[in-house]
Amino acid sequence: MRKLSSDEIKSIELSIMKELDRICREHGLTYSLAYGTALGAVRHGGFIPWDDDIDIVMPRPDYERLLSLFKNGLKCPYKLVSYRDGSSIYQFAKLIDENTSSYETFVGRGHATGLWVDIFPIEPTDEPSSPQAREVFSQNRRTGLARSFAVADPAVGSTAFVKLVKRIVCPFARHLDVARLNKRLDERARSLSKDALGSGAPYYLDVLGDVRTIPGEYLFPCKDIAFEDAVFLGPAQPEKYLEFQFGNWRQLPPPEQRFIHFPEAYLKEEN
Repeated sequence: MRKLSSDEIKSIELSIMKELDRICREHGLTYSLAYGTALGAVRHGGFIPWDDDIDIVMPRPDYERLLSLFKNGLKCPYKLVSYRDGSSIYQFAKLIDENTSSYETFVGRGHATGLWVDIFPIEPTDEPSSPQAREVFSQNRRTGLARSFAVADPAVGSTAFVKLVKRIVCPFARHLDVARLNKRLDERARSLSKDALGSGAPYYLDVLGDVRTIPGEYLFPCKDIAFEDAVFLGPAQPEKYLEFQFGNWRQLPPPEQRFIHFPEAYLKEEN
């Protein structure tokens, strides 16, 4: 296998996103660029220079329709992976390029997959602060932490203390059933979703991603936004969304805080 450069990684991920955008537009599915991808689109016109991530969010009804399309044989050069069929260790879906092999540093080589675009479901609701929502957020934070230790590479950590904690906890967490934890996380999130509200909900609960409540008016209805050499769907009010997500998003972090996110990735041998 040939190791891919950061530019090659970005190019492949951009191609995956272009295909995902095509599918969504063709089938009337709602999505929005989110997190650092939305920040990169607005502040840099594409990828954040020291980052390669592409993340999108989808209202739960559209997310479930996307999974159904692939399950029913949608023609696509990429593969949609999910814990539901055992093809992923994550609690959310990813669209991956099977011609590549890559892994996130914190999980290690044992969980390699193809280069990807992350797809996070968000739950439409008109009751963002209900007792049930608060309880699910609390439960999922705990379950999510256990899940993270179960898949983590104990040799990798941001500090010596983090590495020490992981070396102590990970051997015990290895015995946890990751698929069951993912199912628990997803089902709790789904229990909060008022699907009938769709992309017209006043609020969205991001239970599997950033674990927070997002005002619906910041995201939907989505509008076209430039990203590299393409145009994707982004937040309805991008500046308000970014301020909500990051605070002073216009200010570049100092060089020492620009953490490189490129995964180790390889192109599989070509016939």
